[in-house]
Amino acid sequence: MTAKNIAKIMGLADYPFMKVQHPIGSCTTPELKARAEVAYRQALGILLGV
Repeated sequence: MTAKNIAKIMGLADYPFMKVQHPIGSCTTPELKARAEVAYRQALGILLGV
């Protein structure tokens, strides 16, 4: 996974990041909203340290 490798190289092996299922360019609006909801929950967890 690229983000994980970059974080490790930068000395931040435990750096939290969110994952968004791809592709997103061909998603319908409902599919994109569902993926955004998942990303939102991940971001909240990271920001709140949960």
